[in-house]
Amino acid sequence: MRHQPASARSCVVPLAAIVTLLLRGALAPAQEPDSTALPRVVVTATREPVAIAGDALAATVLHHQDLARLGVRDVADALRLVPGLAVVRTGGAGAQSSLFLRGGESDFTRVLVDGVPVNDAGGAIDLSWLSLANVDRIEVVRGPASVLYGSDAVAGVVQIFTRDGSGGPAWTVAAESGRFGSTRGDATLGIGGAWGSLSFGAARERSEGMLPFNNAFRQDGLSARARVGIATGGTLAAAARHGRDEYHYPTDGAGRVVDRNAFRRDRRTLVSAELSQPVGSRARAVIALSALEGRLRTDDAPDSPDDSVGFYAYESSATSRRRVADTRLSVSLAGASLLTVGAEWMREAVRSADSSNFSTVRSAFRAERFNRAYYVQWLAEPGRLSFSAGARYDDNDVFGVFRTARVAAAFRPWAGGILRASAGGAFKAPTFLESFSSAFSVGNPDLVPERSRSWELGVRQALAGGRAQVAVTWFDQRFRDLIQYTFVSPELPNYFNVAAASARGMEVEASGALTTVLRATVAATLLRTRVDDAGFDTGEGATFVQGQRLLRRPARGATLTLSATPGARTTADLVIRHVGARHDRDFATFPTEPVVLDAYTRTDVSVSHLLVTGDAGVGARLFARLENLLGERYEEVTNFGMPGRVLTVGLRLSSAR
Repeated sequence: MRHQPASARSCVVPLAAIVTLLLRGALAPAQEPDSTALPRVVVTATREPVAIAGDALAATVLHHQDLARLGVRDVADALRLVPGLAVVRTGGAGAQSSLFLRGGESDFTRVLVDGVPVNDAGGAIDLSWLSLANVDRIEVVRGPASVLYGSDAVAGVVQIFTRDGSGGPAWTVAAESGRFGSTRGDATLGIGGAWGSLSFGAARERSEGMLPFNNAFRQDGLSARARVGIATGGTLAAAARHGRDEYHYPTDGAGRVVDRNAFRRDRRTLVSAELSQPVGSRARAVIALSALEGRLRTDDAPDSPDDSVGFYAYESSATSRRRVADTRLSVSLAGASLLTVGAEWMREAVRSADSSNFSTVRSAFRAERFNRAYYVQWLAEPGRLSFSAGARYDDNDVFGVFRTARVAAAFRPWAGGILRASAGGAFKAPTFLESFSSAFSVGNPDLVPERSRSWELGVRQALAGGRAQVAVTWFDQRFRDLIQYTFVSPELPNYFNVAAASARGMEVEASGALTTVLRATVAATLLRTRVDDAGFDTGEGATFVQGQRLLRRPARGATLTLSATPGARTTADLVIRHVGARHDRDFATFPTEPVVLDAYTRTDVSVSHLLVTGDAGVGARLFARLENLLGERYEEVTNFGMPGRVLTVGLRLSSAR
């Protein structure tokens, strides 16, 4: 087994020492301690804007103010702050970014933007096109969530919310520039009042890339969100987001920098609308509609007339479409209890075509499927106990019927302490290529969804009157009926439900004030993954090996964030992220060779200073960010290097500080 070269600068952040330091600061005497821990409102956890059972599930909320302070540039980098979550990127800005939550597959996390599911059909998600422009917050719920979100929500759910303009009028304009010819600019406008709220956002990013040629990245985005009250006492909300990006990549599948004209172009439009209407004094009805239109093109023409050796040309185009309608009725029962009954209808359609120098025939593929689902959820808080219980019935015209359920409970046995437990199942539907025939493979219409069973136990303790808290979670996930490719004959299907895997581990979260000007946050994960049934993947070049770890998922990781506010005008933040060793494969060889990517520790620093405040309340803030302060050399995917030091400087004008 080959190891990547170790970096002399790598170091392990001592988690125990960090937590001890945090607790010492947090346990300093408070003026008026309050030992009552209030339930959290995380809409994604229950799909209801209520605090009932808010502590029963593991959830993290990332707010845009905190992400702006840290200088986080996109959703992928923001998610690196969440325990239990690993992001893997094949290079700099615009490169493919995959998400592994609690050791699950990269297509086991449901991602939504303002309620619109944005995963490809079958769960795949590339985070590279998701920017933070006009984003209010990101909610991450860890654990199975198919009972509310259906397919793909096997290991958890990530939902991105656009700002709604409440508290306006307010506006911001920001511009920044940095290494690799990168520039970024965005503008937002929010208007709010008794009638409702309205927000607009626009953003543009450009980069020449970290590689010597053909590595440019271009991204543009527009977003809007509106909320108005209606005469019947209800609320109508709508959101829209359009993005387009283009990424040029000189690398082949093995990471070699060899191609001078390959590029990927992506266009996505998301629209959602939700009508919420009170029904009497104890019930609320919701009708939610969403639509996704996506267009993806990949073009790798011959570099020159002499480029005619091997696999030298490829072109593909794909269109994806999703329509979702959801309706539910929530009824308040006696005590702090809420019963929700809902139904969902979803239609997905995919159309694609591709060609290469290996075939003179241009292959075309078109398919669609329809899913009906019915679900029920009960939330309650009798005294110190709170719980949620839900069940879902999915009926798909391709893979048939699938049932899921989830239960979660939290108990407050002492002041500021919470014990919680949950268990449930989830599923991921097959992709269109796996279910239907195409020119390069034969689909299997008899496939069933990949499925999981999971449980977790957790404890959370508030400290120093709520100024700090520590949480620990143990989880265990079992994945079954995993779909694999194999070749039997040209006439028989290539895909079968044969493989199995498991992931278990521990997550630690701690946050609190060390002093009046310094705050610390710790997120750490210990993870053990295992291939329980390798299925067809055997032999010297297997990537799914019986008894071995799953690829690209670190066994340990920790992030320390220190945020200082030394004065009314200045902020400074330090982020130290340690990622443990990961198993991978070197695809530059055939058969592929096992690789262990060395652990690394990356340090980022960001500072900002308020230069001036005008008479009209207009502020000008200068900010700077230095990523990878120590110049750590590391790879998240074998043979795909990550950027070294990157300095970015910018200016933000706003109507409020």
